[in-house]
Amino acid sequence: MRTRYMSLLGLLGLLGRGAPALGQQRPAPEPLAAAVEAAKARYNRSFVGSPQLYNGPEYVDYSLRYHARTGHQFFATPEKMPGSVYYNDHFFPDLRLAYDVVLDQVIIQQPTSPLNLRFLNEQVRYFTLDNHRFIRLEADSSKGRVISPGYYEMLVDDSHLQLLAKRAKKLQEVPAQGFLNVEFTAVDKFYLKKEGVYSPINGKGAILRSFADHRKEVQQYIKTKNLRFGKSDYDASVGELARYYVSLLPPQ
Repeated sequence: MRTRYMSLLGLLGLLGRGAPALGQQRPAPEPLAAAVEAAKARYNRSFVGSPQLYNGPEYVDYSLRYHARTGHQFFATPEKMPGSVYYNDHFFPDLRLAYDVVLDQVIIQQPTSPLNLRFLNEQVRYFTLDNHRFIRLEADSSKGRVISPGYYEMLVDDSHLQLLAKRAKKLQEVPAQGFLNVEFTAVDKFYLKKEGVYSPINGKGAILRSFADHRKEVQQYIKTKNLRFGKSDYDASVGELARYYVSLLPPQ
């Protein structure tokens, strides 16, 4: 690992010869910047397969012990999806990951065997699955302790506010003719972080209270766009409304 690190430093040093002095404001030439980024990417990829990535305990698919299953315990799909993770203080791109939202665990397959591993949660800063970005949060310091430790999907990330979704599912065992079946039901929750304070917004009323300083415009937007806040529409509607609300605020 030390050899890789020194090689990267040497490469960056060679690329940097002839660059302007630190105090100068001239940007690096485009070919140099591209070469530096390529070197960084190669360095990050060199960790794939390393103990720094594949060092978690085994993940056992507990759903297989049931006779029949309705749904599954994963985010979006039980198949592993393209993703990345910031883990053990390193960024690992170009991975295949799954996210168990019942146990709140991120899963990766060991590259030389069919064994699945789960990341150590406390070592994960964030991860991505397709176009979804998840960050790890610890319990917030507010009196109500709205946020519990875990992974949250970042739906809107703006200097004025953040909109987050806690993706979760409920596991229910169902006895049937001497067998034990299982059903997985989504129980997502949504939170708004505004002025440093987290608030749950699982309902239209809570959304309007959170956007009360522009209530009239927000209500008109809901009507014009015919936004609905039922279970199947809530995710898309609350995200669109939060982005609209941000557009009404002065830049920071």
